[in-house]
Amino acid sequence: MTKTRYMTGTLLGTLGLTAALMAAPALAQSSTLPAAAENTEPEGEIIVKGARDIAGVVTKEVSSTLFGLDKPLVDTPRSITDISDKLLSRYNIKTVYDFTAVAAGTYTGSFFGVPGAIAIRGSVADNYFNGFQGITNFANFPTPVDASSDIEIVRGPPSPIFGSGQVGGFLNFIPKSARGEKTKYVQRLTGDASVTLGSYGQREGTANLAIPVKLGGNEGGIALYGKLEDSDSFYRGMHPKSQIGQATYSSDLGSHLSLNLTYQFLHSDGYLKNIGWNRVTQDLIDNRNYVSGRPVATIVAPGAPFITTAQFFARTGGSTLKFYAPAIGVLIAPNDFTRLDPATITTVKLSPRTTFLDPGFDINEAHTHTAVGGLTYTFDNDSQLKFESFLNTLKSRNYQSYGFATVFDATVTEQRLTYKFAADLGALSIKSIVGGTYRHSRSHDLGSLNDFVISEDRRDLSVGPTSDDRFNDPFLSGPGYQWATSVFSKISDLAGFFVTDASLGPVSLTVGGRLDSYRVKAINRGSEVRGVFVTQRDKQRPFNYNASLSYKLPWATAYATYAKGKSLQLTQGGAINPTLIPTGAYLGTSKLKEVGIKSSQMGGRFFVAFDAYDQRRSYLSIPATGVATVSALRTRGIEGELRWLVTPRFGITATSAYQRTKQLPTPGAGTFITVPSCLTN
Repeated sequence: MTKTRYMTGTLLGTLGLTAALMAAPALAQSSTLPAAAENTEPEGEIIVKGARDIAGVVTKEVSSTLFGLDKPLVDTPRSITDISDKLLSRYNIKTVYDFTAVAAGTYTGSFFGVPGAIAIRGSVADNYFNGFQGITNFANFPTPVDASSDIEIVRGPPSPIFGSGQVGGFLNFIPKSARGEKTKYVQRLTGDASVTLGSYGQREGTANLAIPVKLGGNEGGIALYGKLEDSDSFYRGMHPKSQIGQATYSSDLGSHLSLNLTYQFLHSDGYLKNIGWNRVTQDLIDNRNYVSGRPVATIVAPGAPFITTAQFFARTGGSTLKFYAPAIGVLIAPNDFTRLDPATITTVKLSPRTTFLDPGFDINEAHTHTAVGGLTYTFDNDSQLKFESFLNTLKSRNYQSYGFATVFDATVTEQRLTYKFAADLGALSIKSIVGGTYRHSRSHDLGSLNDFVISEDRRDLSVGPTSDDRFNDPFLSGPGYQWATSVFSKISDLAGFFVTDASLGPVSLTVGGRLDSYRVKAINRGSEVRGVFVTQRDKQRPFNYNASLSYKLPWATAYATYAKGKSLQLTQGGAINPTLIPTGAYLGTSKLKEVGIKSSQMGGRFFVAFDAYDQRRSYLSIPATGVATVSALRTRGIEGELRWLVTPRFGITATSAYQRTKQLPTPGAGTFITVPSCLTN
C-alpha cells in the first residue's frame, strides 16, 4: 500500500506602508470602524471616536458568514480572515493567488496557472457568492476578485445555512453594493475609473459607479462595476482577455421590508492552461540548458494538422503502454516514439518565457452568469424573515494540444428561507436562525485524455509546437469525435438547518446542524464505457453538525470547535461521477478539531489571532484506470494573523502558518500519485 506525505511551512510577514493619494475629508474624528464611544456629553451632542483607516488594515467588527448570526469576529469561534476592497487595493491583490500574503494557511493552487481557486489547509477551497456556493472553478476562469466590496476567507467547514461543504475552507465574495460607509445607502453620486498599462502588453480598465435611488420616499441605491482586459503575457503565446459586468440594487420597501439584487456576467478567453517546461533536468532549472531534439519515429499522417487516435494506434501497433506507460505505473523500456534521435540531440538555452503553449490550437474560454436576490422582512421585535434565490451558470471549453480537452455546461439554482430571532432569559442570551433550502444542479461534463495517448516530451520547446506532437483536437475533428467521458448529472437537495448561539456571562456555546436529502442521477455515455450505458441513481440523508465553546477573557476570547459531516464529491464541472453512486462514495466525510484565541484592542486597531487544528477530509481521485475513487487527507497545523493600524496611514499585517498534510491510502487501492519519468525510465 502506497502512502504519500508532504510537509509545507510558511512564515509570511508583510509590512503595509500606505499613503493616501488624496486628501482625506476634514473630519478628524470620522472612522471606518463600526464601533463608536457611548455618548456621555450633554443631550443633543454626539461624539464619535475612532481612527481613520486609510491603510485599510482594520478588520470589520461583525460578520454573519460563519453562522448566519451577526457576531463580532473577535468572538467568533473559528478561524476567519476579512479582506476589504480597500485592503485589496493597498496590497495590489488581483487574483485569488494573492491572498497568501494576507490570510494564514492559504496557498496557490496547482491548476495550470489559471487562478480560479486556492488551497486552504491543504485542500481546494470552495468559492461562495454572497453566501451561496458556486460551481466548482479549478481552472476554468480567473475568479473576479476586484468585483467584491469584501472577501471573507474561512478555514474549516461552512455554516449549516450555507450548505454541507467540506472541512478545509472557502472564500465568500460579497459583491460591491450601494451601501454607504456611514449611512445605510450612498447619499450622492460617486464613482471612479482606472486604466492600467504595464509591461508584457498589460492593458486593463475598470469603472465603479454608485447611484443613490429614492423610490416612493424609500432610500436605496445602485452599484455598477465593469472591467475590460486585453493583454499579452510574460509567457509567449498567451493573450488573456476578459469582460466583467456587475450591477447591484439595494432598497428599502417601506419601514419593514428591504430588497437586494445582484447580477454578474463574466467572459474570459486566452487564460491558457500551461504545464510549463518539459524534458526537465536540474541543469535546465539551474542554468536554462534545455535538451533539444526530435523523437526517432513520427506518428502524424503526412499533411495532417494533428495526430488522431486512429493514426496513433495504426502507427504504434495499438498499445498505449509503449507510449505512456510511466503515468499508469507500467515499467517498460523506452521506444522509438518516446526516445529522442541521438543525431538531433543538442543543448540550447531556453527562455523562461517559452513554455508548453500552442497558441494556434490551445483554448480556454468560459462564460458565467451569476444572480442572487434577497427579500428581508424585519418585525417590530427585530426578528427577521428572509427569502433568497441564487443562480449560477457555466459554459466552458478547454483544449491543450498535448492531448487534454474538456467541455463543461452546468447550472445550479438555490432557494433559501430563513428566520432569525433572539431571546433574553435574564443572564442567558440566545440568538438563533432556522430555515430550509432547495438546491438543484444539472451538468454535462465532456472530457478526453485520448485514452492516455499523450506525451509531453515529444515536443521540442526550443522549436515550438508541430503537428507531430499535437494530439486529437476535438473542436476540429468533426462530428464523429468520441469523447472519453460524457457525464450527464442531476443533483437535488432539500435541506433543513439551524444555528443557535447562547451566551451566559463570559461563556458562549454555538451549535448548528443540517439535514440534507439528496437525490442524485448520473450516466456516462463516453467512449471509455464499453457496453451498455447505465444510469446510476441514489438517495442519501446525511446530517452535518458543529459545536463551538468560547470563553471571553478581559483581553481575549479563547475557543474550541468540533465539526463533522458529509458533502458531495464533484468533478471540475460540478457533476457526480457515476462510478461513485452505487457505493454511496459520492458523499465524502470530513471532520475538524480546532482551538484558538483572538484579541482585539485599541478599539479594533490591533487584532491578533492564533489557532491549532486537526482535520480530515475526503477528495475525489481519478487514476489512470478511469474509475473514480475517494481518498482522504489529514492536515494538522497552527496559524497566526496580526493586524495593527499604527496610524491612519501606516498599517502592519503579518501571517504565519505551519502545515503538515498526509495523503491517506484508499482502502484496497493504495494511493494514486504521479511519478517523475526519471524514476520509471
